[in-house]
Amino acid sequence: MSSFATWLLGQRARRVVFIAGMFPLPGLGLLSAAMLIMVAQLRGPREAIVDGVLALLLLAAIALLVGMDVPVLLATAGISWLVWLSLGTLQGWSGSLQLTVQVAVVVALVALILMLLLFDDATAYWMSILETLYKDLAEQGVEIKTDVRAQAALMSGVAVAGSLTGSLLALCLGSSWASALVGGDFPAQFRRFRLGLVIGVLAVLTALAEWLGLSTGGAFLVFAAAFTFQGVAVLVWWAETLAWPRSWWIGLCILLILVPNLLIIGLALLSAIGFVDNWYNLRRKTA
Repeated sequence: MSSFATWLLGQRARRVVFIAGMFPLPGLGLLSAAMLIMVAQLRGPREAIVDGVLALLLLAAIALLVGMDVPVLLATAGISWLVWLSLGTLQGWSGSLQLTVQVAVVVALVALILMLLLFDDATAYWMSILETLYKDLAEQGVEIKTDVRAQAALMSGVAVAGSLTGSLLALCLGSSWASALVGGDFPAQFRRFRLGLVIGVLAVLTALAEWLGLSTGGAFLVFAAAFTFQGVAVLVWWAETLAWPRSWWIGLCILLILVPNLLIIGLALLSAIGFVDNWYNLRRKTA
């Protein structure tokens, strides 16, 4: 993959086509994000901004040709690319994965607060969307019985946690490409990653508020996403220390995809591991 990244990095035209072309494709938008993050780290924010602007123009042309909603697509791409470019720039400037992720989590929490403040009633807003969705599904013969109000109360947190998860995945992929090209230590950084005391305290306070019956707008889901990231770091550290087979993660991913219930349980377990590790180091070598 490093040779492919080197080839793409060599010419701006290739990068722009890659960034714009991958973005609207389901599941491949992560590659678009990773490329922008890599460019920001290796070439600096100015060159990454130029790439992003040119990619937006190309994306607008593609959207017009295929009949997509141009304003919505460009707004989504512009906001997403600004976030990714900022993450790549901070990672390149600081050289610290821990600092970059900590900032990302704080920004995600601020975004959640702003979202809750901007909506007069966020629960009502999400209820209208969910009710329409479930009605359309019912007309197609798919009946889903759920507490729509309880679900709607968490949807702001779900949206922010999902965006945070995607951004962190892109950060890791783009940073690993950049590290491979310059002989950096990103894999070692990831294995050592920890969210730290401030994020840990905020997570505890949020959990306490939920336990007392206070609504946090789904903020605990943002922390769950962040600690899942740390849980993966712990798992990778164990794999390296205990010399697991190199393909262990492929088998795990296949299993989680084939059994959706295991995916939910697995994510919850990783989040719990990450939270415990943040307070009690689970990455200790034993004799």
